[in-house]
Amino acid sequence: YAPLGGGSMATIAQSRRTIGAALILLLGAAVFLNYVDRGAIGIAAPKMKDELGLSEEAYGLAFSAFFWIYAPVQLFAGWLCDRFSVYRLMVLGILLWAASTLLMGFAGGFASLLVLRVMLGVGESISFPGSSKIIARHVPAEDRGVANAAVAMGIALGPAAGTLAGGLILSSFGWRWIFIVFGIVTLMW
Repeated sequence: YAPLGGGSMATIAQSRRTIGAALILLLGAAVFLNYVDRGAIGIAAPKMKDELGLSEEAYGLAFSAFFWIYAPVQLFAGWLCDRFSVYRLMVLGILLWAASTLLMGFAGGFASLLVLRVMLGVGESISFPGSSKIIARHVPAEDRGVANAAVAMGIALGPAAGTLAGGLILSSFGWRWIFIVFGIVTLMW
């Protein structure tokens, strides 16, 4: 059996492993950024609430809006991943969540913050179903444990790095710059 292009089976297997490793890094980074971006509001909260005149109830509603939409939309995102291009869905989701993160730096009050938190939840909902689909499709079975560990590592390291970076940005530049910087970094990814 001679594969297309004349490559040996060993070369094709090595190519699959290289592609799998690159995908693991990209997906781990996406989940890392997912958790950095969703946690930014907690870092900005003390100064943001005062500047925007948010009551505790309004802040709580804006904060929780992300989770109220994120959880059920994941099921829909999974359904979409099973029927349409997971790659395009990931791109659209990441663009939506990055843009909503960045735009939170320009929020003028409760309504805009609420809408942007909902958009963030919709955008981030693609992360896990999309990652799972891509891992199943491209990562060899013997490397899927590592792939899932890389995704889980993003869950743990994202809040840690985001809190540190966000705190540094908050103390030097103010709360709005947390969202602007985090959004730009995610867009660059």
